[in-house]
Amino acid sequence: MDQDFSSLLEDPLEPIATRRLLLRRPVAEDAPAMARLANDPGVALMLARLPHPYTIDHARHFLATVDRELVFAVTDAKGRFLGMCGLRPMVRPRTVDLGYWLGRPHWGKGIATEAAQAVIDLAFTRAEIDCVHANCRAINGASRRVLEKCGFQQRGTSTFVSVAAGRVAAEDFHLDRRAWAALKAWGRSA
Repeated sequence: MDQDFSSLLEDPLEPIATRRLLLRRPVAEDAPAMARLANDPGVALMLARLPHPYTIDHARHFLATVDRELVFAVTDAKGRFLGMCGLRPMVRPRTVDLGYWLGRPHWGKGIATEAAQAVIDLAFTRAEIDCVHANCRAINGASRRVLEKCGFQQRGTSTFVSVAAGRVAAEDFHLDRRAWAALKAWGRSA
């Protein structure tokens, strides 16, 4: 594992507060809400690692074994669990993979974009990450829009194996440190 990413895992991070959200480490008490929201074929069919049906045992297992990734529970201002957002190391040094999902009741409200931006900012400000990678199913226009709003550029197409959907067509995206810094500077000057 990349040493810079390891330091993020070892550092007892404070929750990340955004305008509407609180991103915090997931806890065992999140399992029932996680299982309820993830047990939706509309969620599972868009993701690589989520089985369907998704049970409380799946949620508990994930929460117990996610220690090699930087995963946040996405919650609203009242602490309600909405979904997950996080990073995991890739084979290429100083490169991480962004992943996220929200329960269907929370789609279309800008929540995924807000959560993803917070996690991306963390990667570039707290670790010597050079690039954040992401991909989405080719048919997932909503996820593509999240990535585009975060400043990602499409770099090609590929396939991945989805536990729930089998081999699927995907679009690959990346955001490097230079582009991220330019976007941040642009936002401050706007």
